[in-house]
Amino acid sequence: MSPQPDISKDSTVELLTAQGLKIVPPNLIEEHPTAKLPLVRLTGSPEEIGAEHGTKLCDRIEKAFELYRSKLFSQWTDASLKATSLAFFERIREFSHPYAIELEAIASHAGRKLWQVVMLMSRTEILRSSTPNECTSVYFKQSRILGQNWDWVEEFENLAVIFDVTRQDGFRFVALGEPGFVKIGLNAAGVGVCLNILKCQAPTGGIPVHILLRKVLDSTSLTEAYHAITAAERATMSNILIADDCGRYVNLELAGNQLFNLNSDEVEVNNVVVHTNGFLTSKRENIHFPEESESSAARIIRAKSLTSTQDGRHEADMLKILLDQEGNLPICRQSERNIFDGLTYGTVSTVVMSLKERKLIFSQGNPRNKTFYYICI
Repeated sequence: MSPQPDISKDSTVELLTAQGLKIVPPNLIEEHPTAKLPLVRLTGSPEEIGAEHGTKLCDRIEKAFELYRSKLFSQWTDASLKATSLAFFERIREFSHPYAIELEAIASHAGRKLWQVVMLMSRTEILRSSTPNECTSVYFKQSRILGQNWDWVEEFENLAVIFDVTRQDGFRFVALGEPGFVKIGLNAAGVGVCLNILKCQAPTGGIPVHILLRKVLDSTSLTEAYHAITAAERATMSNILIADDCGRYVNLELAGNQLFNLNSDEVEVNNVVVHTNGFLTSKRENIHFPEESESSAARIIRAKSLTSTQDGRHEADMLKILLDQEGNLPICRQSERNIFDGLTYGTVSTVVMSLKERKLIFSQGNPRNKTFYYICI
C-alpha cells in the first residue's frame, strides 16, 4: 500500500484549517466499508482492477443500481435498459478492449449482470440530462489548481468513493467516482479532468462520457487526452474541462455528436476558467435547443464575480469559490427535495486538485460539514 501523507506538517492543512475546515486522513474501504467517500485502491491488469472493484464495492454497486433502476429509470422496462446498455457495451469494446474486460470483471465479481454495470457507466446518456445536475468547475491557470463541486442525488454521499488506481505498467490516477466508474480526478502525469452535465435536444449514444473521462485519466498528456476524445464516437451532452500542470487546458462542450473547443474569451475571466451547466460556446445557434437552469446561470455569475476580486490562487482560494453559499441559488448547495421526482439533490462532494503537486483534496460528503481529506500521488 502507498504511504499516507503526514498531515500534521503540511502547508495544505494550515491553509485550509485557517478557513475552519477539518483535515483528516482518508478512510480505507477495507477498514471503514460504510464510510462516506472512502479510499478504494485498485491495482494490476484490467481484469484484476475490475475484479477488485467488483469485490470491494459489491454492496455499493447493488445500492447504486437499485437507486437508478427504481428512482431515475423507473419509466424504462428491464428489456429496454438491457438492450440499451449492451449496445453501449459493444461501442465501449470497440473503443477500448481493456475497458470492456474491466467492466466484465466488475460485473462478475460484484454478482451483477453485465448490462447492469454498463447501465451505471452509461447513466448520463440514458438520463439525457433530464435531472437536476448542477456542478461548478474552476481552473486557476497560473497555479495549476483545478476544482469542482459535484452536485447530485444526496444518497451518493454514502455511495461515492475515491479511486486510487495503479495500472499494470505502474501508471497511477486518483479520482472521485460512483460505484462502477470514475468521474473527476488527476493522474501521475499532472493531467486533471472535471465534468459539467449540459442539456440540449440532441440524441445521445456513442461512447459514454464517463468512459471518455476514464480515457483522460489514463492519458499521459493533455494532447493525448484531447485527441482521444475528438476521435471517439460521441453522442452526449457534457462539458469536459481538461487541464495540466503546465497551465494548459482544453474546454470541450459536447452537444450530441458536435464538439466545441472553447477559446479563452468564451470560458475565462481574469485568467481563470469557469464553467457551470450551460453552453458557453459562441456557436450556440448550431446546437439543437440548448437549455440552462436558473441555478447554473446564477452560479456562473457568482463564480466569475468571486474570481475577479480574488488576489490569491491557492487551494484555499479555490475552496472560497466552491464553498460559497451566497444567494438563493448558491454555488455550494444544501440538499433539497425535488418536487418532480421526490429525490433530494445537493452538493455531494467538493474536489480540489493541485496538478503540480499531484494532490487531490475532497470533502467527506456535502462540504458544508467542513470535513476534508487529501491524497497525494
